[in-house]
Amino acid sequence: MGQYRFFPLVLVFMSSVSLADIYWQPVESLKGSGGHGHGRMAKAFQLMGLKDGTDTSVSYIHSDLESSDLSLHGDSVHLKPTGKNNYHALVARQVQDNKHRLAVRYIYNNGRPVNTSPSDLLALNLGGLQIIPSPLPREHWKYKSKSLYRFQVTFDGKPLAEHGLLATTRFGSNEILHTDQSGFIELVIPEDFPEITPKKRATPPGEMQLFSAYSRDGQEYEASMTAAYHPSESSWKSVSLGALVVLIGIVFGFFINRKLPEHNRRKAK
Repeated sequence: MGQYRFFPLVLVFMSSVSLADIYWQPVESLKGSGGHGHGRMAKAFQLMGLKDGTDTSVSYIHSDLESSDLSLHGDSVHLKPTGKNNYHALVARQVQDNKHRLAVRYIYNNGRPVNTSPSDLLALNLGGLQIIPSPLPREHWKYKSKSLYRFQVTFDGKPLAEHGLLATTRFGSNEILHTDQSGFIELVIPEDFPEITPKKRATPPGEMQLFSAYSRDGQEYEASMTAAYHPSESSWKSVSLGALVVLIGIVFGFFINRKLPEHNRRKAK
């Protein structure tokens, strides 16, 4: 897919889907201490889009497919290390009248090996509408800008063909995609960071948010999947190279200036 872009249909889709959906995002205070990354540190996530008077349940599905119920503290959950490695799934379900909302975020943890794989976790049918990575990034790879990823949209475990999906980022990029006959979409994450620091993983990650909606038999279903993404290596390396070229130019100019006769270095009056 090409670059993200704005057009009227995006605005319509956003007003009818993303503003109604619930979705997970890292708690700001933990971004630099485990909110986005791998490891054994506790992680905290905020469930956005909550409304009063709705029945909301939260579960944490471990990498071995064991599931534990969690309680929201306001609109946030604090995840403790499970001691198990590989991807876990943080799942929120919300029911209000005829509306069914699902928010999923896949979170990597370090720990002891388990006998299951991420594909087993992704194969779980969470019920209703669902957005599923195909596959999840391997350990330490993470989502990166300028790279192509596949996702599948399903309903009750079956793929939805020619179905719409809205991809957004916290930095303001938006694009509407449509699934193929097998329910898959291909997404190129945009390079939309306001600034890239010339050092590997020094730039704070962005947030990618995927939304979709579906109606059947008088019931409305909404689903979201969120994830952090990082600048591609080519981006921060090019910034590093540019800074190095500038530095070399400054040093070269300094030595050339030192070698000139003193009267040539004087400013003309």
